[in-house]
Amino acid sequence: MKPDELKVILQRMLSNGVKITARSVIREPDCMLKNPSDITRQPMRRAVLDEYQARQQEVIALVEKTDSHSRTNLQQRLALLSQEYQELRSERDLLIASHKAMLLAVGELGGIAVWRNFFQDWELTRAKLIELRALPTAEIYSVP
Repeated sequence: MKPDELKVILQRMLSNGVKITARSVIREPDCMLKNPSDITRQPMRRAVLDEYQARQQEVIALVEKTDSHSRTNLQQRLALLSQEYQELRSERDLLIASHKAMLLAVGELGGIAVWRNFFQDWELTRAKLIELRALPTAEIYSVP
């Protein structure tokens, strides 16, 4: 048996999740070898077997690592993130309401012109505040 033929068998075993040992290779239907020692005594065959056993260990390690992120763990993490999202949204709403009240107070004390002094790029700040609905709104009536 050539090393390439052995590699085909070992690759199929790796893909199918069959534990790779010299004995399990012999049990494969297309293996022409009769005894496990036919693999282990011949250095080239032994090297190929060792290579695929190492690959299988890497796959097993990866599966175990991935398993720590199982469906249950992901659902718990999603629930925590969802709760954190709701808390942040609530905090944002509170900050927006507080900001509106602050702007109204500044308007009574000196107006928006004084508030603009704190922001170099007033128009971008104003646009973002409008997008967040953080500016107070008022209807303006003309008095005859």
